Amino acid sequence: MIRLMLVLLACTACASAPATNVSTVAAPVSTVSGPTLTGASKWADSAGRLIDKATFAGDLQGLRNAGLLLDRALAAYPNDALLLQYQGYELYREAGLVDAVSPTAKAQLPLIASTARVKLLESLAAQPLAETHALLAMMMGRMIGLDQIYSPTLGPLIPKEMNAAISMAPNNPRVWLLRGIQSFYTNPEYGGGLPVAETQLNKAIELFRTDNPTPPAPSWGRAEAYVWLGQVLQKQNRIAEARAAYNNALSVQRDYPWVTYSLLPSIVGR
Repeated sequence: MIRLMLVLLACTACASAPATNVSTVAAPVSTVSGPTLTGASKWADSAGRLIDKATFAGDLQGLRNAGLLLDRALAAYPNDALLLQYQGYELYREAGLVDAVSPTAKAQLPLIASTARVKLLESLAAQPLAETHALLAMMMGRMIGLDQIYSPTLGPLIPKEMNAAISMAPNNPRVWLLRGIQSFYTNPEYGGGLPVAETQLNKAIELFRTDNPTPPAPSWGRAEAYVWLGQVLQKQNRIAEARAAYNNALSVQRDYPWVTYSLLPSIVGR
């Protein structure tokens, strides 16, 4: 296997069900509970909520509408590190959803991935944030998977970015979630494999139990960690444990089409 395929990072928490109704681009709203947000923070919080809602629903247009919202926000608050991170995060989700449910749009993946990389680098230049480093590692892996020409330049940077994320925030569950997804697609001789991914995803799940970020900080990933753990267990033919993990994901996020319509049915009768 070509070495760089070992770091190919595939679809994240993307539903395999068809995309839902088109969302509209709305002005930002304050969080239902917690601090009253203003300015760039209010925009970031609204965008994050829209991205997560669209991701769970498999709503590609909803993701793109969140991207438009972020474009508006950055016009008012240029070079805001968190807004730029959310732009990269939206494109990360968009790439996964395009890959999963929109074969006709796959030609757009190289542009989506490279644009995400630019936005995440801009975010890091404005302010280094742990999740930004981890998302950047994931998007560079996708770029390599799409075109091996990036192998010599981006390949060595991927572990550096992921290690930077872990060093900066060793107790951040989203960093460990992304690290676990990365290991899921990396062969053991290069530091990955299913047992490694299982350990990292279990660490993410443990850290999510006490994770309570203050808006507009990222808060995604809790249900997704169970989904990826379930896939690791399923790959090892540990079906009862995989089923429990998928059900745990539904206990966190009831409306999760990827789990309901794809992952759980894939183990029926096993």
